[in-house]
Amino acid sequence: MDYPLKSMTIADRVTFHSVIDSRFKTNRISVCFIVPMQEKNVTVHALLPQVLKKGFKDCPSFTELSRRLENLYGAYVEADAQKRGDYQILSLSITGIDDRFALKQEPITEKLAEILCGLIWNPLLENDGFSEKYVELEKHALIDYIEAEINEKRSYAIGQLIRTMCAGEPYGIPSYGFKEKVKEITPQSAKQAYDSLLESAQIEILFTGCGSADRALAVFRSALEGQKRSRQDLIPITPHPALEKDVQEKTEQMSVSQSKLVLGFSCGISGSDPEIPAVRMMAAILGGTTSSKLFVNVREKLSLCYYCISRYDLYKGILLIDSGVENINIEKARAEILAQLEAICKGDFTEEEQRSALLSLKNSYNSVYESDSSIEGYYFGQILKKTRFTPEMEKEKLEKVTREEIIQVAKKIKLDTVYLLTGKEGA
Repeated sequence: MDYPLKSMTIADRVTFHSVIDSRFKTNRISVCFIVPMQEKNVTVHALLPQVLKKGFKDCPSFTELSRRLENLYGAYVEADAQKRGDYQILSLSITGIDDRFALKQEPITEKLAEILCGLIWNPLLENDGFSEKYVELEKHALIDYIEAEINEKRSYAIGQLIRTMCAGEPYGIPSYGFKEKVKEITPQSAKQAYDSLLESAQIEILFTGCGSADRALAVFRSALEGQKRSRQDLIPITPHPALEKDVQEKTEQMSVSQSKLVLGFSCGISGSDPEIPAVRMMAAILGGTTSSKLFVNVREKLSLCYYCISRYDLYKGILLIDSGVENINIEKARAEILAQLEAICKGDFTEEEQRSALLSLKNSYNSVYESDSSIEGYYFGQILKKTRFTPEMEKEKLEKVTREEIIQVAKKIKLDTVYLLTGKEGA
């Protein structure tokens, strides 16, 4: 089977990728900017995609942009900022029907690419900066988003564990930056950050859909012609270092009815390491399914947690276990979670547990083909890891994982940091 992701370099550190899949009637085009996570610019970078999606020179308002998209059979634009390992990924995407399904065979794909290029390379500007109206609007939205995290106690606790465990590492920086930094952003400082982004970011353009990518490719070639680009490559993602200190412990008190206990483990297996399939199997057996050890024993049999789930970050080589517990059960839950990990280290898991974990992971790869955005997300991960595996190849690797390999990787998992969010005394 040929590898479906076709790639070509079209400018310095700019690559155009395409995956053609006839099951869809749409095409999706995404431009992804990859930059190092840095405290000095993470916040303004998180703001930029939302500001850029408001319009461009030939479409100078969000209302006009919406009308133009509607006329293209309901095409739509999405903007995002996320963290993968030590990188911040900023993206703008546009999705619309393929040319074949247009009533008059209009060149829809070409028009989609032109809009996306306009949003990115010909944005709305005024007074040497972005539109003050849109910058202020998105600043308020970003502050609301950052503040909302503390109200979602589970994600807040996971974020605090990562910031504590990875303090001093790029991965420890919050994905959307800092509230106080949002307030400092001006239309001019946003424009300066944008100029730097266009010059220095690694750019990956992905075309995913049922049609031909040729017209979109031609539009991007034209847009990038003459663009000044830095040739400095990104520094590879650094795995979280193996524990060389005592386990870190951090406790916070808030008005919560249910405590959040999060355990962070290091293992030194990340990226394209050949042991990745075994680690994923181990994490699924431990706490990735409804038949996992954490679910069956800690949650169901012993009733120590409302939920107890393990998740593995293959970019950093970190295993997280997060749980919701009553105050009276905190220490019991912690001890039992560690006991379940130790059981795997000793080979105390059944063939049925291993089969269930395998089935769950294989189903996750089957779901890659459910949408053009999920296909894009999968292959973007391959680009970041510099690997060339299809979902079918990943499933084959999982099927070959042995019991002994699961035991060996489990023994490499070491508790690094414990974070507890608990209720205030007397509350």
